[in-house]
Amino acid sequence: MGFVKYQRKYVKKGVSAKTIGINNKGRFAFYKPVVEKYLQDKSHIELFYDPETKKVGVLPTAEPTPDSFRIQGLTTKMIVAKKFLNRFQIAVENRRYDFTVENEMLVISLE
Repeated sequence: MGFVKYQRKYVKKGVSAKTIGINNKGRFAFYKPVVEKYLQDKSHIELFYDPETKKVGVLPTAEPTPDSFRIQGLTTKMIVAKKFLNRFQIAVENRRYDFTVENEMLVISLE
């Protein structure tokens, strides 16, 4: 019989390059793999919401805009966007959400 590799049931924090943490206080957390792949030379984030599909769009930008949020933090980058959640009455669970990439925008499905 050949070797069978042990695989963890739960992935360690920060391992996945396809998750973004969101909590109900408006904190969007971008972990190291996401930062390295998508936010390397970016300093701000613009947020979008599609109420029909319940999707959040996260667009990293190199320059600040009147509507952008400044990226904070060292290894785990984050923005605090409670006003965004309140404005669109978005209810989120305190967890990590999977995302896809569409035209440089990270798209998070909340369903």
